[in-house]
Amino acid sequence: MRPILLWTGLLTLGLLVGCGGSVSHDEHEAEPPSPAGGAAGDGSGAAGENATAGENATAGSAVGPASGGNGTSVGGAPAGGSQNLGGRSSAGGAPAGGSQNLGGSAGVGAASSLTLPPGCSARTPTETADICSLAVDCDTAPSVRTYCHRLDSGQWECQCANQDSTYRLENAAGLQACALAARLCSDTHPDLGAESCKTTDETSAPDSCTTNVTCEKPIDLGATTDAQAWLVRVGSARCNRADSSNSFGCSCLNGLLASNYDVLVDSGAHACGPVVDFCMSGATPTFDGKEACVPGSSDSSSDGCNSLEACGPTMPLTDGVSLAQLTSRFATCAARSGGGSECSCGGQDTAFLFQLSTPPDDASCASSIANCDPAAVVTSTGAASCEPASSDTNSGDMCQTFQLCTQAATVDNRSLVAEGSLGLICRRAGPGMPWVCSCASGQQTARVELGAAGANASEACTQASAVCLDRLGLQLGPSGDAQDPPDPGL
Repeated sequence: MRPILLWTGLLTLGLLVGCGGSVSHDEHEAEPPSPAGGAAGDGSGAAGENATAGENATAGSAVGPASGGNGTSVGGAPAGGSQNLGGRSSAGGAPAGGSQNLGGSAGVGAASSLTLPPGCSARTPTETADICSLAVDCDTAPSVRTYCHRLDSGQWECQCANQDSTYRLENAAGLQACALAARLCSDTHPDLGAESCKTTDETSAPDSCTTNVTCEKPIDLGATTDAQAWLVRVGSARCNRADSSNSFGCSCLNGLLASNYDVLVDSGAHACGPVVDFCMSGATPTFDGKEACVPGSSDSSSDGCNSLEACGPTMPLTDGVSLAQLTSRFATCAARSGGGSECSCGGQDTAFLFQLSTPPDDASCASSIANCDPAAVVTSTGAASCEPASSDTNSGDMCQTFQLCTQAATVDNRSLVAEGSLGLICRRAGPGMPWVCSCASGQQTARVELGAAGANASEACTQASAVCLDRLGLQLGPSGDAQDPPDPGL
């Protein structure tokens, strides 16, 4: 929200200047990134000195008393009395005698008194009690435009148009803050101290939480100024429970960098702190922890069952709080003629078909969904048996077939009958020549030479089926769409 408030404030300031003040412009005004413009007002007050009542306020004085007034103000404008929101300031100040100019641009005197980087000069200085902006041109460095606004704490928060860094300043206000920001933004190797972070705001409930954090690194400005400066970055985390499970969807910000994570935790009261700490570290998550599953919907009847959950590897952050890389996983079972169940499980891009000896119920779906765990171990316990799934294509010198196969197996010691497929293409150069075949099971492919010159096309595919199963084996377990066998060539 701070950048929005800052720009809104500057826009308001610009409107005030446009409506009531006067600013001169030259031909460089519209050129990015440092629009130029003439200084507003050659005042009669001396820069760097305080004005007395009835005279123009001094330019460049951060807070200057004026005799005849009843207070002090930022930028050398004495407080008290009515405010001049439309007048033009003279030499960066406001007319004394109890009025304050909040709408005009600071003048030449204000700019000449600013402490700028060597070889730099100021243009279009503008300030109010709460906002300032300043363009700075340098002989040997890119131009810089700075924007600052005063915080409730009294510090000034500043940014530069040429970078994303944010600074907070003490003992520098108004245009002096903008000038110091220009110096900081021009320094490519600032002397930074150790970073410290603190929570600035947090709320939590069982199903949600929000935490905002500010981190600061002190900047060594040397002994030539009483000002203090910090390089600042802010972060936040927001989490909401997903359905009724222990899974939360969390978003976090590290400066301008946004990330989204699935988080496993029992309550929103414990979620946001570890998440924002990880987010502010800038680390990349490594999901190499134990897989976890979050249950979703499920139902069953005498005709079948289905179950849905989200599963994936984890990365522990603290005891009881883990990031997770969750993807949806499903299982469904239907009654099989002759008893048992015809089941499948899968994820977003994979599927595994198999048969169970148990009827389709909640227990069948629970065991079925575990069969698609990527870490599950699938082991064949018998020979594969295949049957054509469609009519074979045969000609004198080519045959092609697609077969559905079954094979007894275990998945993590759970017994089942796995289902798979085998695709075949065989060719020969001409009668009496050897057959060359390619085959595919799941994602696996192979090329074999039969050397059976006397076999016809149908016999060649039958022989190739046994050879390919011996060479490849039936691919078991979760996999993507089955590959077509490549052209065997000759």
